Amino acid sequence: MDIRTRNLVTLLGAIFLAMVAMGSAYLRPDLPLIWEISGGLAFLGFIAYVVMEAAMLKATLSKKTTQYGLNSLFMSLVALGVVIFINLIGVDHDKKIDLTKNKLHTLSDQSQKVVKGLTQEVVLKAFINPGQRAEFDNIFDKYTYYNPKYLKKEFIDVDKDPFAVQKYQIKQPGTIVIESNTRSSRVDNLSSPDDPKLEEKLTNAIIQVAKGDKRRIYFLTGHGEHLVSDLGREGLSDIREELNNGRYNVAELLLVDKDRVPADANIVIIPGPKSDLLEHEVKLLEDYVKSGGKMLLMVDPTSTPTIQPMLTMFGVEWKPKKTVLETNRLQQLAGGNPLTPIVTSYSSSSPITQEAKQMSIFPIPSPVQKAANAPATDKIEVLFSTSARSLEVNMEGDKVKVDEKTDRKGPLSLALSITGKAEASKPEAPKAEDKKEEKKPEETAPKDQEFRLVVVGNSSFAANGVRRFGINADLFQNMLSWLSHEEDLISIRPRATDVSEFNITDTRSRVINMASIFLMPFMMFASGLGMWVARRRR
Repeated sequence: MDIRTRNLVTLLGAIFLAMVAMGSAYLRPDLPLIWEISGGLAFLGFIAYVVMEAAMLKATLSKKTTQYGLNSLFMSLVALGVVIFINLIGVDHDKKIDLTKNKLHTLSDQSQKVVKGLTQEVVLKAFINPGQRAEFDNIFDKYTYYNPKYLKKEFIDVDKDPFAVQKYQIKQPGTIVIESNTRSSRVDNLSSPDDPKLEEKLTNAIIQVAKGDKRRIYFLTGHGEHLVSDLGREGLSDIREELNNGRYNVAELLLVDKDRVPADANIVIIPGPKSDLLEHEVKLLEDYVKSGGKMLLMVDPTSTPTIQPMLTMFGVEWKPKKTVLETNRLQQLAGGNPLTPIVTSYSSSSPITQEAKQMSIFPIPSPVQKAANAPATDKIEVLFSTSARSLEVNMEGDKVKVDEKTDRKGPLSLALSITGKAEASKPEAPKAEDKKEEKKPEETAPKDQEFRLVVVGNSSFAANGVRRFGINADLFQNMLSWLSHEEDLISIRPRATDVSEFNITDTRSRVINMASIFLMPFMMFASGLGMWVARRRR
């Protein structure tokens, strides 16, 4: 074997040992000294080859062709290094961009907030057939993208794991079970992974697992209020369905025969009472709020004045028979209805409205404002207002009486949020019948050290016929989230998605044909001709 052949064998051996070192380091890093020894021997082999072939290498490197080749190799390695560096950054900082018109492949703001706010591990378990994995994996990726640390995904083949199917009582493939260490929920009866309500169902299940049981909301009845059972335009049946499918359980409250507001009430809603409340009922509602309760009170120009003393107690000035006349035509409902103002001015400091950027409407509203003698200890904040060109006018029957000299000018506030320190509730003396027999303790809603109250000068903005306009429904939901101390759930939800279509008209068809048949070939010919001319001039 001549010297040149021996040196080549040394180089090939060094290359082989280097490959062994890299392979063992990647595949079996647990094996001791394998990659270190082979890597060291490979390094020594390369050094030996360079020393033995120093003269040949020096002669080769002095050639211009070699220098050009090394320069190209160096530039290629630099380009490769840049690509690898960018890729490594991308792995740690994954960024997705949804270019669809209605953000069809992106979670809503509320879902993103829920997922980002998780502080305990939640697992999404999909019980599927093998052919469904890709579809559900795509769905789960939308969620885990925002919190891979606490939100995990798992796929269970219903054919290969019958024990898990039996444990979770799975009746059909496509069921999703959401689990944490202490709670679980599930999403059944999916029409398909393309179910339009899948995100709503899945996000609500995650909320239930992460935050606990649903909240109880009572809607006051018996005084001509809007009813959650009413399917008409003035009813609240749509809101009831949305609340029941989400974070809350809804019930009606007839207070006239009660001695207190139910102990399990997290929020009480008074949706526009028309007939008088009994003094007994008003006292119960006042005591409920002052003891740390949460209330959403909606009033109209035609609402009963018997609630006025309660509003005054909490620092709110409201006058019956007063409504808003919007003289700014740009902020009137389509058709020029001056009694249905469009609101575009929202508080940027309140969690309820700080993300509000779209319009909302309030049919025949009644102004509410902070009273001059409001308690100094209460925090009262305006949530949204009418335009500066609106007027507070008297309403007499179906007509309004306008006097621009005396009528209060806008902006007129239409909603207030009030926060105050709760009073310590006095323990009730045990009744005689309670002493004789023990009763099962009634479930109670947790009380905190402050009360919260939202007063809106309109009761129709959340009704079936109006709630879909602008962000009306969002404002209502955000008020409830703020009242229940769940500000992380406050968001402006996306509008219903619509289909984006590109209609191929006769003109567009001709443009497409012209571009594909003539324009593209001509551009290729022109670029080739330009390169030929440039080379000829050298």
